[in-house]
Amino acid sequence: MKSDKRIADASKKWELERLRLLSRHGTKEVYAGESRRYGSVILKRNTDLRELQREYRMLSRLDCAQSVRAYGFDGEVGLLLEERILPGTTLRKEISPEKRVRCLSGVFHAIHAPADGGTTYLDWLRGIVEYCECNPVPGELSRMAGEAYGICRELFRRYPERLLLHGDLHHDNLLKRADGSYAMIDPKGIAGPEILDLPRFLLNETDAPHEGGLHEHMEKMIRLLAEEFGFPDEDLGNAFYMEAVLAGIWYLEDGGEVETDTINYAASFAAAGSGGL
Repeated sequence: MKSDKRIADASKKWELERLRLLSRHGTKEVYAGESRRYGSVILKRNTDLRELQREYRMLSRLDCAQSVRAYGFDGEVGLLLEERILPGTTLRKEISPEKRVRCLSGVFHAIHAPADGGTTYLDWLRGIVEYCECNPVPGELSRMAGEAYGICRELFRRYPERLLLHGDLHHDNLLKRADGSYAMIDPKGIAGPEILDLPRFLLNETDAPHEGGLHEHMEKMIRLLAEEFGFPDEDLGNAFYMEAVLAGIWYLEDGGEVETDTINYAASFAAAGSGGL
């Protein structure tokens, strides 16, 4: 009932019409609708107020076509009103790996602003180590969490810039506009070096369209990212493994079953790139 009243109040405040629920998961509800003031919009409700605040903070710092626009924010009740990207086709639909990387690049270089403190990527990795210390986890996951944390700590040392990162910059969070360009949605607003906005993309490339074998494809994707963004292959390979561990343990925390095959597969790139962990 409280949720319904808050949505009704938001509809009145922001002149919203024809709201319909798109998804409900965990702490989040996402609605699509129309605003007499703003046009097509997305309304988000999130009871995790810190997460929603980080998203709004990042969006409010950006003024570019490569980012979804924030129209309104109510931090007391956990509501965020955003532009709706149309037609909204995901980057996953692009068949060419080279084109996916070019589209990623167009967004990546436009969305990173200097961070002014706050939660960091390293905090995320420290969190999974602490989770493994306090909870039973399968197999070698505790050791892997320590390795992933070590990789992140080393990347923080090697790349001293601290920027506001998307934190989840994968294929389904990159949507096509009517003019064919792409814009990002759902940023986490996490702080860290710029390279850490690439491994989530690599992780999602494991099930993106490709020809031939998966290993050849992933080697190609790491090479393409290295050429496009100027980071060494070995750093990208290590970050890929780090991200696979992070995603797996988060999934475990949410009550799911860890896909250790994906983590073990990603580990082969870290070992190859760094001479062993």
